[in-house]
Amino acid sequence: MATRRISRVLSLAVAAALSITTIALVPGTGSADPNVSIEEVQQRVDALYHEGEQATERAHDITLQVQDARRALVRLRSDIAKQEREFAQLREVLANAASDMYASGGIDPSMQMMLSSNPDDFLLQAQSLDQVLRSQDADLRRAQVAQLELAQAKTKADQELVQLRDLQAQAQKERDAANAKLAQAQELLSRLKAEERQRLAAIAERRAQQAAAAARTAPAPSSPAPSSSSSAPAPSGRAGSAVAFANAQVGKPYVFGASGPSAFDCSGLTMASWAQAGVSLPHSASAQYGVTSRVSASALQPGDLLFFYSGISHVGIYIGGGMMVHASNPSTGVERVPLSGYWMSVFVSGGRV
Repeated sequence: MATRRISRVLSLAVAAALSITTIALVPGTGSADPNVSIEEVQQRVDALYHEGEQATERAHDITLQVQDARRALVRLRSDIAKQEREFAQLREVLANAASDMYASGGIDPSMQMMLSSNPDDFLLQAQSLDQVLRSQDADLRRAQVAQLELAQAKTKADQELVQLRDLQAQAQKERDAANAKLAQAQELLSRLKAEERQRLAAIAERRAQQAAAAARTAPAPSSPAPSSSSSAPAPSGRAGSAVAFANAQVGKPYVFGASGPSAFDCSGLTMASWAQAGVSLPHSASAQYGVTSRVSASALQPGDLLFFYSGISHVGIYIGGGMMVHASNPSTGVERVPLSGYWMSVFVSGGRV
């Protein structure tokens, strides 16, 4: 678990231990750049992780649109089937009229055309059908309207299908972008000299041990945040279930698009946590923001969601005592950290489920 904390711990470690150290990067050509510090490398890696997370969250948002488009297409196809049945019934009414005409002395050529097996041919000459029998006018006009509505519904269904495929392609493009950002971050880290990676890992390990020790002495998850009212309730019921689940995931890896059980991304973790309480949330930080009610930092209660960045692209869950659990990034995985410092600087709002 400690080794997964490298990314966030570094921002503390480098200032104290490597503030005057520069690390040469080894590009594919084998040349070195002595002007790039380990801190700058880590900042770039963190930026790539965040860009990847933003792309992942955009993919989640598009996926929700895909689901809506699929439901709309299903409804349209159901309507089309209903309209086809109604149109067939109208044709049967007109066929009966033609049968009566035949029994009375013959069938008009225009009625023969009306009974064509091809519906398009059937209505192509709708004007001449008005001359068949005035008594059949109403049925004929209903058939014309039904055929027009049927054609419009089929056109709309075709348009919905095109939109659905476009959305699916957009979602895949965003997922590919997220994976590309992850690959860039990994490649950037791999350029560090072996001895510097070892030194980096050793510093991160020491800092992770200190952070773990600090977390063990932090207020229990059921405690209210230091800035909250002393009367804030301990997590229980549904919120308690969500908090307990989130705490149990600490140490698991971060994977773009994952929602458990072995790995999570940020909105996947909060979705899975509240699912344990019987609450269905969308797999998207911005969509979760949209379905929760706003809560200020001073009024947070355990179980509340925490939204970050302008243009919501990260979410965690408040567990009390000024602490949160979130799926941070591929370096740190799911972690329990204070809602302070950097995270408070990019905090937008709490969200009550």
